[in-house]
This record gives sequence, structure tokens and C-alpha cells, in this order.
Amino acid sequence: MAAPLEIRNSPSGKILPALGPFLLGGIFGFGVLQGVASGADGGHVLWIALLSAACLGLGVFIARGAFDTSIKVTLDQRGFRDSRAGDVLVPWNKVRSVRLAAGGKGAAMLNFELTEEPPDAIRYSSANAFGLMPFGKTTVHMEISSLDVRGEDLVDAVKKFAPHVVVRR
Repeated sequence: MAAPLEIRNSPSGKILPALGPFLLGGIFGFGVLQGVASGADGGHVLWIALLSAACLGLGVFIARGAFDTSIKVTLDQRGFRDSRAGDVLVPWNKVRSVRLAAGGKGAAMLNFELTEEPPDAIRYSSANAFGLMPFGKTTVHMEISSLDVRGEDLVDAVKKFAPHVVVRR
């Protein structure tokens, strides 16, 4: 019996995307300082200060995931579970195929085509928003760019745990 594959967040996959909001927040913060120093209208400076605070808050929200060491995705002989998308076990006997979107090292999505619609906890989770579209109702989308594993390694694990699942390119 193979040991389960437990996957966590990648610190760099969370910190690097947070740099943009931090940079924008800093730029707007500098604009606030310039506005206060030049005696600009208080209303306009307040709006820029709020925009700066919102950008910095978004940066903190994104970056906090880098310090989350909990297990996000588990693959084992029974099936797969994504705690970000409902935390429901999807048995391998319900998985028809798997496809690595964008292929290679930069893959951002692993798509599982199921034999039936996924459970409601997965379908209505924010991580699987594509499941609400009228197309692809039996597909579960797993975002992998923020995890500490490569897409090919996940596909290899699926092949190991569920040899009957077709790998699509």
C-alpha cells in the first residue's frame, strides 16, 4: 500500500503574488504623503489613503498563506481531497480522466473529469468557481500553482494511485 501524498502551500507561490498589492499600496501611500505635504484637499487624500490601505490589506491577505503549514491536498489509494475546495474525498472510481492545464513547470490547474457531478461542497466552493459554468459540470479544477509540488508529480501520483484514470494532454 503506497503512502498518501500530502501537499502543502508553497511559500514562494504565496509571497510573490503579494508583491504587487504591496507595491501599489506603497505607491499610493507615498501619494498620500505628497498630498499631505503639499496641502491637497483632505477628501482626495483620504480616498488615496483608503486605496493604499486596501492594497496593503490585500497584500497581507495573500501573503498570509505562505505561513499556513496545514495540508491542502491529499492523494491516497482511496481518492483525492482538496481542503481549499470543500474538503470532500473524491474516490478514484468516480474519476474518468485528469488533465494538466498549461503543461510543464508553469502549470496552474489540474482538471479531474468525473463520471458524475461532484459533491455540492466541491461544486459551490470558491476554489472551483468554474464548476458553476454551464459547461464542464463534471470537472473538478484544482489550482496547483500555489502548492509545493510540480504538476507532473501530481499526475504521476494519480497514475500510481489510480492506474485506470486516463491522463489527457
